Amino acid sequence: MRQRARALLVRSGPYMRRNLLLPAFAALLASGVALQMAPPRYAAEALLLAEGRGAGAMSSRSQIISSREFARQVLEGRDLGARLLSPRPDASGRFASLFGLPAAAPGSVDSQTLRAVEKGLTVTERRDGQTAISFIAPDPKLSADIANAFADSYLRLRQEKGAFNMDPAGPIAMAARPAMRAVPAEAPLAPSPRVIGLAAAAAAFGLVLALQAFARRRRNSEPEASATPAVPQLASNEPTQHLPWIGGASNDIVSDEEAAPAPRRRVASDAELADLSRLIELRGDAARLVVVTGPTSDEGIARCALSLGRSLASVERRVVIVCLDMLSPLLEELTADPRAPGLTDLLFGVASFSDAIHREAASRCHVIPPGRGARDANGLIATDRLTLILSALEQTYDHVVVAAPPLGGAEGAERLASLKPTLILVTQPGMPATDAVEAFDELAAAGFSDIAMVTLAPPDAALPRAA
Repeated sequence: MRQRARALLVRSGPYMRRNLLLPAFAALLASGVALQMAPPRYAAEALLLAEGRGAGAMSSRSQIISSREFARQVLEGRDLGARLLSPRPDASGRFASLFGLPAAAPGSVDSQTLRAVEKGLTVTERRDGQTAISFIAPDPKLSADIANAFADSYLRLRQEKGAFNMDPAGPIAMAARPAMRAVPAEAPLAPSPRVIGLAAAAAAFGLVLALQAFARRRRNSEPEASATPAVPQLASNEPTQHLPWIGGASNDIVSDEEAAPAPRRRVASDAELADLSRLIELRGDAARLVVVTGPTSDEGIARCALSLGRSLASVERRVVIVCLDMLSPLLEELTADPRAPGLTDLLFGVASFSDAIHREAASRCHVIPPGRGARDANGLIATDRLTLILSALEQTYDHVVVAAPPLGGAEGAERLASLKPTLILVTQPGMPATDAVEAFDELAAAGFSDIAMVTLAPPDAALPRAA
């Protein structure tokens, strides 16, 4: 049973791919935009030994190194400014170029360079008196070169003013000395562009998936007023085929004048059931999906579907009976537990195929009982999920026999007709001929193209059972 359930899930793969294509595309697009907007950032740090431990000395060092004039001296005569601007534009420039918008007025190259330096430079005075000069850039070597350039420029500045200095307290302090050179970082700062891209992709995927689910719920909850029946096209492209009328050669279907006094005989004999089974077998793949219905609600629909399913299963065929007729007591008795999950649980997504498919004790058939929840079959016929479930079952079983309520005029009958099933119209002995013909025409107008009629035995006749 579980292997069949897994096979059903595999068969429904194309449907899943269609629904995941748009979210996957949105995730790819969001990831690409995030990578463009969030370049990698690498940090490098150079350390200077203390040249004085007073608070005034520490503040003086930070102010000098962080000043714009000092930054202009550091960048003068070097290619650091060009390297800082050339690898990648800033985020606003990337956003503007990505969507073809004009970038903000950049100003002079000098001002752009100084803004980039101020954005990436951090000068920190540590408690031990050391000065940390760190720089963040999109290139690891560039960040190390700029941090070392600031440290070297400050040391050179102090050397030009003398090897010794007096601090505010009066004692002589040694000039600043290098403690550690900045080296290129091996990994970017967190979060890395890869993490940002994955997060953006996951967010876009989930958002689009949620919007699709919301749109599907809206479509299923609102009446499809704009849906146009495909009757004219079906009538012109695929003419309705009147299959043999099994059991209809006798006087069981009579004229209106003879309807009342007509005697009734048992017509669902073993021979006629064999004729119906033989008809399904001869149609081969065209009868993988068989829908059994009638002009009006009658227990004969369920009895015919069960008889047909058991007969087909007795000749080594894989058969599943789907109980779409929610009001039939006969169908509710197919499983030992009347609360067993079934078709409604599948339609509402609260049970899997392995939970809803059961083995009938009286035959080799598999059965999907009516299930729990809604009892209005007409509302279930119009759901998209019903056609998906039947299509998946059709790919797994030799025959899928659906015991359905009357489909003439039912909302969503066109959805079932689009699956091109072989439709069995169960008529009652003694039914006026005009009623049978009208029921046939109504189903043909709904789009069913292959219709066979069978006259079933009275309710007190014995139901054929499989060996």
